[in-house]
Amino acid sequence: MIEAIRKIVIGQTTTDDKKNFIWNMIGCGLYSAVSMFFSFYVIRVLGEKSGGIFAIAITISQMLMYIGYFELRTYQVTDINRKYSFKEYHTVKLIVCFMMMVVSVIYVLEKGYTFEKAIILLLLCVYRMLDAYADLYEGMFQIDGRLDLAGKTMTFRTILSSGVFFISLWITRNMIITLLFTVVSAVVGVIIFDMLIISKWHSLRLAISWTKVRGIIKACFPLFIGAFLWTYILSASRIAIDANMSSEYQAYYQTIFMPVSVINLFAIFFFRPVLTKLAHLYNSYQIKKLVHEILKVILLVIAVTGICMMGAYMIGIPVLSSMVNIDLSPYRGVLVFLLFAGGFNAISYFMYYILTIMRKPKSILLGYISAALLAFFASSPLVKLHGINGAAWSFFIVVMYLCLIFVTLILFEYKTDQKKKLWSSSFENK
Repeated sequence: MIEAIRKIVIGQTTTDDKKNFIWNMIGCGLYSAVSMFFSFYVIRVLGEKSGGIFAIAITISQMLMYIGYFELRTYQVTDINRKYSFKEYHTVKLIVCFMMMVVSVIYVLEKGYTFEKAIILLLLCVYRMLDAYADLYEGMFQIDGRLDLAGKTMTFRTILSSGVFFISLWITRNMIITLLFTVVSAVVGVIIFDMLIISKWHSLRLAISWTKVRGIIKACFPLFIGAFLWTYILSASRIAIDANMSSEYQAYYQTIFMPVSVINLFAIFFFRPVLTKLAHLYNSYQIKKLVHEILKVILLVIAVTGICMMGAYMIGIPVLSSMVNIDLSPYRGVLVFLLFAGGFNAISYFMYYILTIMRKPKSILLGYISAALLAFFASSPLVKLHGINGAAWSFFIVVMYLCLIFVTLILFEYKTDQKKKLWSSSFENK
């Protein structure tokens, strides 16, 4: 049975760039699309009030999910010299997933949510924690040269759990029961499509070298702080609406904000396959080729952003309104503006990856901490003054700032490194 499953998922023992490209596109595309449609579906089936509760719950769970991610995959797939083993990465992943759930419980208790809202948020956190855990296996597939397997396993897991979610909600009309079934299906998906497959090449045992485990945690911690703050930046405007407006407005804003995920989806689709390649180019000092690849990705993001903005202006509001059964016509301008801001957000996230490849954690922290502070102090006042329009402006201001400061830091760090090399070279010649 196990070998039969492996044969179906793995397919041929070799792969190529075309298969990697296609399966990565399918996996990332399906995962991001389903995450986006969850909120649409809940609003349509259960109404604006329940949809608003689900919208803020999924926003918070996605933010807390980054504790479980801990940016382990970003470090893992750029660990081209195999400094750490899968066992050591696995141990770290279990630790951070446990910490994610601890923080989730503390957050719910501190907020004093109603029982229903608290349970919904905690179940969504468990569901997202399983995604974060599965990311460990998919990162290992990628570093082993099988990005197609990462895409396949993500695709199969997403189809299973999302199918259970959509069917259960339609039948039960109960969010808590639906999420319980969804979590169970997600556990089954991780076991079948990740653990059974990876065990063909790697042992699932944990590491006994705590020195190396601490080394991974120390290396990834600045990256995690940066990524966590990035999700806060993405969520700050929605959190401000939750604090200052009713759940119905949260449903409206969540609906028009979700298309921003389309740009993030394509950005991740472009970023992930080239990360290892960019790391090789940087470590081998092929700077001209590196710059060429960076510019190519940025141009693709700009193109996708432009296409999304045109599509949103022409058909975005009618499509979104029909999906959630709400009249969103007053928010056409806000939708297009949010997509414009989403382009800057995607580019800033790519700049974060470049700083990661350069191994510049201090610069990453500087950028994200300053941007998060800006989001914290700007979001709530703007929402109080201008409502949903203020939320959109707060998002734009913060991502624009983050994009500019990351570009500045990359140029500064590169020039600093070049000066150090020249100094070292001249010293050795003496």
